[in-house]
Amino acid sequence: MSRNRKPIEQQIGNLTKEDKERKRLEEQVVKTGSEDIGKTPSWLIDATAKREYRRILKDLKRIEIVGNLDLSNLAGYCNAYAMYRKATQQLSGADFIVEKVSAQGVPYEAENPLIGIQKKYADEMRKFASLCGMTIDSRLKAATMKVDKIEDEIEDEFGDI
Repeated sequence: MSRNRKPIEQQIGNLTKEDKERKRLEEQVVKTGSEDIGKTPSWLIDATAKREYRRILKDLKRIEIVGNLDLSNLAGYCNAYAMYRKATQQLSGADFIVEKVSAQGVPYEAENPLIGIQKKYADEMRKFASLCGMTIDSRLKAATMKVDKIEDEIEDEFGDI
């Protein structure tokens, strides 16, 4: 199985000028539009998810890291966020240990099921956030790409000063 590909600006190996140009062209070919993600999906789970979608989209569009193909991942993140918030609110003030009854009718103590639900949605949020470039690491990589692109444009215009 091969490794995930990196944008040209993140590659540190020795590449010929032809290889660099080909990789830049490949990156341009796969960029998508962003008109579809500009509309909040009607199928988001609730108002909390819709607010979160609008909130994160402002920043993600500013750093030009997402496009139309990311719509389902963005929506997945927002739905997971809304469910995480709901579980957290229900857990607030609740006991972390609850009493249950076994199939044999014997009472026992167990972790509140809301804790598991909260953890599940926190994990989902992390996965979707990583896919959408919302982690610190992915934003720093995007920043590196933007700065490198600006430097390349300056060098193309003025030469290596």
